[in-house]
Amino acid sequence: GVGSTLAIFGAGPVGLAAVMAAKIRECARIIVVEPMAQRRALAIDLGATDVIDPATGDVAEAIRTIETDGIDFGLETSGRETAITAGLAALGSRGMLGLVGVPPRADDALSINIAAMITFGHRVIGIIEGDSDQQGFIPELLTLHRAGRFPFDRLITTFPLEAINDAIAAQHRGECVKAVLIP
Repeated sequence: GVGSTLAIFGAGPVGLAAVMAAKIRECARIIVVEPMAQRRALAIDLGATDVIDPATGDVAEAIRTIETDGIDFGLETSGRETAITAGLAALGSRGMLGLVGVPPRADDALSINIAAMITFGHRVIGIIEGDSDQQGFIPELLTLHRAGRFPFDRLITTFPLEAINDAIAAQHRGECVKAVLIP
């Protein structure tokens, strides 16, 4: 909602789409945690208010330096235990962390402090396919795009099909966010 605070863990296609959505919803603070400098810069350009390189230290502490009372919402897009743990530690009272990232291994698990979850009313939810009404949501996104408020096309770099290996390499280097192959 308007005025809320959000931390997004990962600035790939999902994380950067979340930045655009948070800007549309007029979040007061949009914090992006991302190791690639190019993607942090793009996040700022798309509406993030703050960016954090996770290699520079304790991510939860860095977020709490920006938002001393903790964040209202977190969105974890990488599936990495360290990011999920940082997201939980950065939540404010009654904060919610949404999990959309697929973990590297199917049996990955994490340990949580149950007393802290109860004391502060923290919530963790798994998100499937965006958990939205596709019949209404997709047309809304297209309307926002036409109005210049949801520039998802800035995330896309096209490659000819025969350059599939170049596309994969460019994505891994952070030179593009979403590689799209065309015939």
